[in-house]
Amino acid sequence: MKEDLRIKAHPILSIDRGEPIEFQFNGKPIKAYPHETIAAALYAAGIRTFSRSFKYHRRRGLFCLAGHCSHCLMRVDGVPNIRICKELVRPGMQVESQNAWPSLSFDIKAVTGYLDFLVRPGFQYRRFIRHRGLYHIWEKYLRRMAGIGSLAEMQNHVPARRHQAEPEVVVIGAGIAGLSAALHAAQGGSEVWLIEKERALGGRLLYDTAVYELPGAHAKHFGFAVATNLAHQMERFENCRILTSATAFAWYDEGILAVTRPGELWELRPKQVIVATGSYEIPLLFENNDLPGIFLAGALQRLIHRDYIRPGRHAVVATVDGRGYDLAHQLLAAGVSVTGIVDHRNEDDLTANNAAQPIIQANIPVFREHTIKTAIGRRNVKGVIIKPLKSPKDATSGSEITLSCDVLGMAAGRMPANDLIFQRTCQGTYILESPHQFTRKPLISKHMHVDADMFVAGEAAGSKGIERLWLEGKIAGFSAALDLGYGDLEIERARDAAEAILDRTT
Repeated sequence: MKEDLRIKAHPILSIDRGEPIEFQFNGKPIKAYPHETIAAALYAAGIRTFSRSFKYHRRRGLFCLAGHCSHCLMRVDGVPNIRICKELVRPGMQVESQNAWPSLSFDIKAVTGYLDFLVRPGFQYRRFIRHRGLYHIWEKYLRRMAGIGSLAEMQNHVPARRHQAEPEVVVIGAGIAGLSAALHAAQGGSEVWLIEKERALGGRLLYDTAVYELPGAHAKHFGFAVATNLAHQMERFENCRILTSATAFAWYDEGILAVTRPGELWELRPKQVIVATGSYEIPLLFENNDLPGIFLAGALQRLIHRDYIRPGRHAVVATVDGRGYDLAHQLLAAGVSVTGIVDHRNEDDLTANNAAQPIIQANIPVFREHTIKTAIGRRNVKGVIIKPLKSPKDATSGSEITLSCDVLGMAAGRMPANDLIFQRTCQGTYILESPHQFTRKPLISKHMHVDADMFVAGEAAGSKGIERLWLEGKIAGFSAALDLGYGDLEIERARDAAEAILDRTT
C-alpha cells in the first residue's frame, strides 16, 4: 500500500472526516471515514487498478466518478456490478474485485491483449460458430472471459415499492438550470417535483471551487457555496417535493415518466416537464487513454472536493477551453504540482482567458496548439507525449515533447445529456462543433419549449455559462407555471425580460 492521500488541510474547504471505520477489500482491511465512497477509500489506500476491460482485460482505474462509466464496477456484500464511486462505505462491508483471475494486479486473461489479431470484433461468431456441437462449450468459456460479474449470492431482493403520482411540474436534474427552473416554477405557485440522481442538490457545481456570480447577485461566490445556497432555498418551498438518488430513465405510453430510486419505482404523469439533465464529459482520443491515472476533469473535482483525496503528486492538464485552467488551480490548491497544460487553442484565445493569467505568472508551462499523442506507462500513467496540432513544418513550437506525471486531467468539452428529450420528441439537430465534439441539440421554440408540455434548460439544451443556464431555468420554470394557469402579469414580464437578455447575448 502507498501513502495515505487524504487531504489534511485545504485553503478553501473545511474538512471534518469523523471517526475512522474499516471494511474489507478482497479479504484485506481498508481504513475509511464516514461519507467517503468505496472508490475514494480504496484510492487513498493506494489502489489504482479497479477493474479489467471487457475483452482484452486491460487495467481500468477511476475515470469519471459520476456513475457514467464501468471502470469501478465491483462486488459489494455479494451484489455484483456496483459502481463503487457512488456507494458509501459501511463498517464491515465486503468489497471484492470481479472479472479478473487470479487478481486485479495479475490477470491471466490479459493475454488476450497480445492476441488482438485473433480476437477482432465478432470473433466469437466467425471462429467458433462452425462446429455446432462444440459451440456450447466455447459459449461458457467466452461468457466467463467477457462477463462483468457473477450472480448475487443471496435470495431475491424484495421488489421495489411501486408508487404513482400526477405532479403538476416535474424538473429533472438539480444543477444550476434545474434549481433555477424548480425555484421559479415554485415561486409561480405550481406544485413542483425535483428529481436528482445524486444524493445532494447542486450538480457538479457542488464540487467546484471556482468563483461564479448569478444574474442579479451583487457578489461572487465559490461554486459549492452557490449550489448549497440554492439547495437551501429549494428546501424551504412547501409546494416542492425533492427526490434525491432518483433517476428518470424512460417515457412510456400515456405520458408516464418512470423514475427509480433505492427500493422505489415511481410512475409519474406530470402535466409539465422541464428537462435540465446537464451534460456528459467528453474524453480526448489518443493512444493509451485508458491507463489508470487518467481522469475526466469532473472526476478530479469530485475526488478532491467531495472525497478530499489528493489524486497524485504531479499532474498534466489537457484542455480545449478555460475549464482546464480552473482545474489546474484546484490541483495546485490540493497539493498537486502541475507539470504542464496542453491547450488545443492558440495564443490569442489564451490571452483572452482571465483564468490562464495566474497559471502563466506561476511559470507553469502552457503548450498552445498542442495535443496529446500518447500516454506512457504500463500499470499506471507515467507521462504523456504531446505534439503540435499543426504539421512540423508549420508548427512554431517544434517536435514532440515528453511530460512526466502520475495524473492526467482532461477538460475536453461536454455533450448535452438530452436522451429523455429525444426519446420523447426525436426532433433536433446534430452539430460538429470541433474535431472533438459532436453535439446533439433539441429543437427549441419560444419560452424553452421542446414540446407542448416539455421544456429544456441549461446544458441539456447545449448551452454554456452559468448566467445563461440560470436564465434558461428561470424562463422554463415561469413558463411551466404560466401554462398551468398560475402566476400573474408580473411573472410573465419577468420571464419575458429574462428571454430578452438571452436574445441579446446569443
